[in-house]
Amino acid sequence: MTFWKQYTPSTPVLAMTLGAMALMVGTAGCGTAPEIEPGSSAAEELPELNPDGSAPSERMTLEEAAPFLRAQGYAPAEGDLSGYQVTYLPDAVEGTPYDHDVNAWLIQELGEGAALPYDEEVERSWLPDTIDVDHLVDDDGQVLAEREAFTPSDVSVTVLRLEDFTDVDAYLDPGAEDGTTLEEALPGGGISELPDGTGYYNGAGALFVPEPGVVIEVSYMDEAVLDELLEHPDGEVEGYPDEVLLIVEGIEPL
Repeated sequence: MTFWKQYTPSTPVLAMTLGAMALMVGTAGCGTAPEIEPGSSAAEELPELNPDGSAPSERMTLEEAAPFLRAQGYAPAEGDLSGYQVTYLPDAVEGTPYDHDVNAWLIQELGEGAALPYDEEVERSWLPDTIDVDHLVDDDGQVLAEREAFTPSDVSVTVLRLEDFTDVDAYLDPGAEDGTTLEEALPGGGISELPDGTGYYNGAGALFVPEPGVVIEVSYMDEAVLDELLEHPDGEVEGYPDEVLLIVEGIEPL
């Protein structure tokens, strides 16, 4: 499942997804719509905080939310995913495919010349027909004009490219300061090696190297799996290992 996630270089997608779900917030104030000038009529119409102190939110169709999605780097998917096609999705997965070019978004946010962790990072997720668009709130509890879209998806597929990616261990690099272990990358336990030996999978996702220089991350987390992972972060979650394996086997190079 892909939620608005705080970007952390060299952190696998499944761990980031859990962190984002726990916080239920977007990307640290980045990629939002332009701020409305104080004193304008639009600024005077800003809603108040919800009674429970949470940010006011508005349910929008994907068409209505298009400006916010574009600001956050999302665009309707067209064609292949960085040279790969996703040919299988579980029957339970519905929605419209959107791509997120993370590198292009980071350059937009950080400026040309910014150090990027990968040569390329592109994610495809399947968004529901309607999504929530939240107002941001500052440290003083003041509702701001900027908004960001909450983009849930049960399935996401991310293609990462870097010359050093010779195998999964080279990608995880557990000995590095910002590296991680396979167990951290695939939370929920029950990790098995893929039949072709290119990587690993469990009931919530997969991580594999289909060719030198490329890592593909797969996440399959519906609400039931996420609830289990959040309630039992160190326990084993059954999830959908058979479906994850079918998704992986259905990711084919062009």
